[in-house]
Amino acid sequence: MRKLATIRRIAEIKSIEGADAIEAVRVDGWWCVSKKDEFKVDDRCVYFEVDSFLPVRPEFEFLRKACFKSTKHLGDGFRLKTIKLRGQVSQGLALPITILSSFGDYYKGIVPPNHWSNGTISVKYIEGEDVTDFIGVKKWEAPLPAQLAGVARGNFPSFIRKTDQERIQNCYGDLVKTHKDVQFEATLKLDGSSMTVYLNDGQFGVCSRNLDLKETEDNTFWKVARKLKLEEALRSYGRNIALQGELMGPGVQCNREQLPDHDFYLFDVWNIDGQCYIPPWKLPEVVLDLYEFGSVIKTVPNLGQSVPLGLNLDQLIEKSDIKSLNHPVAEGIVYRSMTDGVSFKVINNKFLLQEK
Repeated sequence: MRKLATIRRIAEIKSIEGADAIEAVRVDGWWCVSKKDEFKVDDRCVYFEVDSFLPVRPEFEFLRKACFKSTKHLGDGFRLKTIKLRGQVSQGLALPITILSSFGDYYKGIVPPNHWSNGTISVKYIEGEDVTDFIGVKKWEAPLPAQLAGVARGNFPSFIRKTDQERIQNCYGDLVKTHKDVQFEATLKLDGSSMTVYLNDGQFGVCSRNLDLKETEDNTFWKVARKLKLEEALRSYGRNIALQGELMGPGVQCNREQLPDHDFYLFDVWNIDGQCYIPPWKLPEVVLDLYEFGSVIKTVPNLGQSVPLGLNLDQLIEKSDIKSLNHPVAEGIVYRSMTDGVSFKVINNKFLLQEK
């Protein structure tokens, strides 16, 4: 699960031209705007990622004017998204570590027992600690139209990994140490709705991002699966696998690509028995096999192979500023290692700034 609120360290501080009351602070690979002199370099902070939905509490009331949302599916709260202040891109929110004290007994609820000694804390604020649930942060997700929401048959299957990729700002430092010279395949990240189709020990299923869905006449996920004859093809293929991709078309994420009909764009194949993704170079083989069994499946556009971690973080983010299928601003790029299943995404800041 994504860690939306974590204890992190202020790595760098820089001034913002023409701004007296605010400055930019860097947390790992993220820059966000903060009050002037609120932090020093190496201070611990609570960092809230983009797409965090913060609870309505006095500590967050300063966000009301710009961030308040009232929804049926998430309730009331404050949504964090990418913004630009005085020319500085701000992604997420960094607050002083002392904010934790207003949420109750932080240590007893979060710190593992091995950090206690005779009832006393042996460490202070563990860097990287996940405080998402402690603070009550949820992941922001726009409400789905009825034809996408569907009727749940159950939760997302435990034998399939969900499709969320880690953002490069959270993992760049670690990956440079281990994958600086590794070849990755780059694919276009499409702005659709996550769709998974699977066959496991004879059981066929169709899933949205979070749910295994019942088949109903009006559900778009199932209609696309039936249109592409995915059940028949997977049964003929005869292996326990899950196809994961983007559902695209009318009514999906405002249909930025202006596609006339709904379609499925494959980006990953999960080997259920092996509990791993097949390597990128094998994906065309699976697509061809399924074609021979009667299913014509599109894949997300392939941008070629490269060694992306030879670039610095700013260069990688700049490289994501490309065109999409039909829209001048792509959501970004996904990179998948050609050897060991490691992957990450780089989201285009221009796309993020256009989000409503």
